[in-house]
Amino acid sequence: MKFSNPNIFYLIWLAVILSGFVVYGIRKRSRVVRRFISSSLISTMILGYSRQRQWIKSILLVLSIFLLVISMTGPLAGFRWEEVKEKGVDIMIALDCSKSMLATDIKPARLEQAKREIIDLLNMMQSDRAGLVAFAGAAILQCPLTLDYSGFSIFLNALNPDYLPMGGTDISGAIQTAIKGFEAGSDTEKAIILITHGENTAGDPVAVAAEAAKNGIRIFCIGVGQQDGAPIPDPNGGFKKDDKGRIIMSKVDDEALQKIAAAGNGLYVKSVAGDMDLDKIYTSEIQKNMEKKILQSGKKKVWENRFQWILLPAVLLLIAELAISERQKIGSY
Repeated sequence: MKFSNPNIFYLIWLAVILSGFVVYGIRKRSRVVRRFISSSLISTMILGYSRQRQWIKSILLVLSIFLLVISMTGPLAGFRWEEVKEKGVDIMIALDCSKSMLATDIKPARLEQAKREIIDLLNMMQSDRAGLVAFAGAAILQCPLTLDYSGFSIFLNALNPDYLPMGGTDISGAIQTAIKGFEAGSDTEKAIILITHGENTAGDPVAVAAEAAKNGIRIFCIGVGQQDGAPIPDPNGGFKKDDKGRIIMSKVDDEALQKIAAAGNGLYVKSVAGDMDLDKIYTSEIQKNMEKKILQSGKKKVWENRFQWILLPAVLLLIAELAISERQKIGSY
């Protein structure tokens, strides 16, 4: 037998405490009676007094309490096999891991906040497969499409700018790698969520996005960073500088990301104060406008809740406790 309620130990402690109160009440009552009436005179002074009946009622009440609590824990016994079909869409998340994502115009830093937002997105997902592409000057498929969101999170948390040593921001390569990460021949709806500051250093991402849209892949862009820009921290101290000794300011390229999203039949969202609106993209666009297809089917073991097996004897014991009088009839033995 299994129990569905995770608070089973707390419920058992509750039953123990309630039972303790019942026993304490009976014992205190008996002590009060014996304090004023001698044990040899109790049967004479209190007609029909029966300590045995009181204890019987107490035992029945305690047993009833324990059974009622056990029934509340959701006892499971026996199971059936149920056909399960999980429907969803395939979502590739392309995350910019270049050194520009270390800028702190979004607290605590662009990359760290993006990771937190992605975790929040995973918590909202409902049977959608998620994949992860990490990119800087080059792009890699960090996590293939999966329904295992906990495994996805492990790959996500491992990302940092040192993970991809090649400098730059190859948005075209990120989109192409994401496209290759989708299953060939799959009829599921597909989407790419591109999270970056948008300062592209290689290729033509607009042309790549347009080609993806022709194949039914929508591209959503999230611009990370403030318009005024922010300096890029240098691991050796201070900030990154150009050849002339000037501090390099990393700015979000709204116009470029808007063009990519438009060519990819998607939507561009500007991150404001760290809020990347991933929930808006997921609920208002992906869930609402993209058709869910069967991603996985199979049989699931479903346990049967048998609380009634425990509840019935609990109720019968409670009825028996109420039916038994504390006092025996005069003249009975």
